[in-house]
Amino acid sequence: MGFFKLTKTGIAIALSAQLMLSTTAVTMAQAEMLGTDAAISKYAQHSDRSFLMGELQREEVRAQIVALGVDPAEAEARLAALSDAEVASIVTQMENDSAGADIIGTLFTIFIILLVTDILCLTRIFNFTRCVR
Repeated sequence: MGFFKLTKTGIAIALSAQLMLSTTAVTMAQAEMLGTDAAISKYAQHSDRSFLMGELQREEVRAQIVALGVDPAEAEARLAALSDAEVASIVTQMENDSAGADIIGTLFTIFIILLVTDILCLTRIFNFTRCVR
């Protein structure tokens, strides 16, 4: 009878140890430093995609899409199929290609044109220029 009691106790201890080791190995957390850029980019990707979906929902955009012969549902499906990098590229292009955004370049070009016309004696706008004649 002592042998069976010793065997039951040994098996119980072995099973308890195995259970403890297996549960601690599974529930151990893996931690690492998460940079601010990584955390922000994760949420920026979702906001970029929702921004583009919102732009597709606008009436003017939908009317233009239909006028070009594209089904709005198909456009939404294709937008959903884009990768995060492609969505970010599209949003960057939309931000950089806004109409009339380069006002300084436009003003500089006008100034140069007027300056050259003053030097060639075609106009007389600036007092600090002299004609070449």
